[in-house]
Amino acid sequence: MKTKTNRTVIVQCRLSSTRLPGKALKDLCGMPVLAYVLEAMHKVNADYYYVATDEASYSQLLPVCKEHGFECYAGSLEDVLERFVSLLDTIETKTVIRATADNPFLFYEAAEESASLFEEKNNGKSHCDYLTYSGLPHGSGVEIFSADSLKKAASETTDPYDHEHVGPAFYNHKDRYSCEFVPAPRRYNYPELRTTIDTYSDYLRAVSILNYFKAHNYEAPFTTEQVIEACNANCVKYPVVLVPSVVKGHGTGHLRRCLSASLQGGFFVYVPDDKTLKEADSVIEEYIAAGLSKNQIINSIPDESYLPAIITDTFELTENQLKELSKNRSLISIDEGSRYTDYCDYLLDIIPSYKCDRLANKTDSGFITMPENVREVSEDDSDKKIEKVLICLGGEDPANLTMPAAQAFRKKFPDAKITAIISNESSPYVDYAGGPNIEFIKPVAGLRERLFEYDIVVTHYGLTAFEAVYAGCGVILLPTTKLHKKLAEKYSFAYVGDKNISDSALQSALESENLYSKTFLSGEKKSLGAFLRHLSAGKRMSCPVCGKIPSQPDTVISRNETRTYRRCSTCGMVYMAFTTIEDKKYQKEYFFEEYKKQYGKTYEEDFDSIKAQGMRRASIIKMLSGIGGDGGEKNLLDIGCAYGPFLAAASESSFNPFGTDIAEDAVAYVQQKLKYPAVCSAFPQIDTAEEFGITQFDVVTMWYVIEHFKDLGKVLRKVSTLVRKGGIFAFSTPSGEGISAVSDKDHFYEISPTDHYTIWEPSRADSILRIFGFRVERIVSTGHHPERFPSIKKSGAQKGSLKWNLMDAISHARGLGDTVEIYCRKI
Repeated sequence: MKTKTNRTVIVQCRLSSTRLPGKALKDLCGMPVLAYVLEAMHKVNADYYYVATDEASYSQLLPVCKEHGFECYAGSLEDVLERFVSLLDTIETKTVIRATADNPFLFYEAAEESASLFEEKNNGKSHCDYLTYSGLPHGSGVEIFSADSLKKAASETTDPYDHEHVGPAFYNHKDRYSCEFVPAPRRYNYPELRTTIDTYSDYLRAVSILNYFKAHNYEAPFTTEQVIEACNANCVKYPVVLVPSVVKGHGTGHLRRCLSASLQGGFFVYVPDDKTLKEADSVIEEYIAAGLSKNQIINSIPDESYLPAIITDTFELTENQLKELSKNRSLISIDEGSRYTDYCDYLLDIIPSYKCDRLANKTDSGFITMPENVREVSEDDSDKKIEKVLICLGGEDPANLTMPAAQAFRKKFPDAKITAIISNESSPYVDYAGGPNIEFIKPVAGLRERLFEYDIVVTHYGLTAFEAVYAGCGVILLPTTKLHKKLAEKYSFAYVGDKNISDSALQSALESENLYSKTFLSGEKKSLGAFLRHLSAGKRMSCPVCGKIPSQPDTVISRNETRTYRRCSTCGMVYMAFTTIEDKKYQKEYFFEEYKKQYGKTYEEDFDSIKAQGMRRASIIKMLSGIGGDGGEKNLLDIGCAYGPFLAAASESSFNPFGTDIAEDAVAYVQQKLKYPAVCSAFPQIDTAEEFGITQFDVVTMWYVIEHFKDLGKVLRKVSTLVRKGGIFAFSTPSGEGISAVSDKDHFYEISPTDHYTIWEPSRADSILRIFGFRVERIVSTGHHPERFPSIKKSGAQKGSLKWNLMDAISHARGLGDTVEIYCRKI
């Protein structure tokens, strides 16, 4: 027999929510939202389990309540406090555990513990009217209160807010009621997470969480650890909405590719209600039958409370569409043919395009899903008898070439079986086409794995053409558009050059050496879903100097597989605008292992040569400062001092050196071995007055540090406050106008370190620095590499040769060094 607890669980629920109407009964991966709440709360020990609702919602909620062992009570719609009181008047209970029906991921363990704690506080001399754990994810907590105290509180308040929300009847009147907000134990303390369903975006987050549970075979009710694990998973933290073309005339390939990727990656697919692609619904049903959750098909883009990466696969978007989709979100586009791709953070080209004016971040036809079923292709396939021909021009066949193609192939191969895929097979096309050996069929589910059955596949330039090549079929393309004809020529497909599909044109295609094209054959299979999941975690950034998000996108300067660079339209700075690389940690490994990879020796091993450069730099600073033989006790702060080689050079040049760095090992080395004052602190957060007793310095330096800041505007404003008027700010950085950048811009950005967020161009440095109160006094071009000049690469000229020396002289004269030192004065 169950022990009496004197507890009652009450789940508050209504179906008249304005932000997400009927959310309690909204399907969430196979069960209504409310069902998850009830299953979780049934894990909490109690005598009674109720759903407290209103009269209008009662009949709809009752079946769900009964199925999950809850009573259903109907009370006031607006006066929820009265609803609770009237329910409690029907039973005898001491402790009430209140949950709400829009929280499917409640921590039932925390609910049980907090109820026990509440009861402990009411044993003996102490008293508590209301208790809740604070610090839980928003949507995973419950409230515990005394039934008698609630009745009393309800009789004492007339505040509409108290009557609408229950809990405020206690904690808005702490003078009369003992309320405790207990910091949750560490197990439950994740205030940064959100698990409630209040909006459509919250609902999509819940779908992602449920899909994660499904993939890991977790069953409801879910444990605290499972909920936290899911919330921290990339598929939940970095949601993805795929936006395929569902427009008449664009075919079904875009939609199919997105649905396939969604199956792999658990993404959402946006299909608006006003779609004009009539095959869309049947294609979606095909993928749902293959395991796609119907909850992954959405008809509106989430709002800013749950910002997904938007990934388009739409053929060609308008400027307005791109502008809208890119608002506050990462925008990734697949095979995008628009002229407005500067709106896109990342461009992925899977099917090669014709004469594309813009550079993609990545071009890889390996993401085409290759068929498992493949024909054996031999050298004498050109002489093989043609027995089966497939004509597949998309679900719509916008150029109406299916019938002419069927007739042409029937005439050419009267004994072959001609199969043509059309949307409507009921029309009397057989007689029109002129032969019983022609069959017309509806679009085929899983066509990719049926292609190998055909000797020849007749299609247009697109996914099916590539899949047929991989399947080992002969492939002939038809000129559905002028562009398709050009693409067929460029990428070595056999094609029929006229829309009449004349016998001579068809014969020419059949005799083409490209009938069995092997141009793109590759043994490597790649998962588009996995790659898009990787991209979804990418970081989008605005100009580090201005921090502004422009109304029109900043011009893209370069793209590569992991990054996109733009030029700020306001200040002119070139900056990293998108990256898929995780932030680096500047600890011992960075100065030893990574430095050695780049320069062939560790930072400490290179100490003396770096110090020698520091001596030269210190002499320039002294000259600009008007300092004589000694430094005259000038205070110098080196930001990003690392292991202190410049501090040593500055000290020997009679400056008073101070250093700061974020690497603990480096600062310890400076303090203990070099004996210079240094502090481990992030910049610009450092308080130099507190750390060193100095508010302003005569000199502030950054040597190969400035490019590492994501928030450069804040950094330069801080530097401006640290340098006295007339003082010097000096820094070195890679040059965006050096020979490497000038001769091969895209390669320069590709090999640029992934933690360099700005690329400084000497010609623009003064205008940028003047924003922060500095005037450039001297620019020193460094890092001269004649071997990087195209003429040296082409001729193979050796160091010391006339040509080498000439290029070296040109490099120095024109400031084409790959690094630069900039010395400026506070004005």
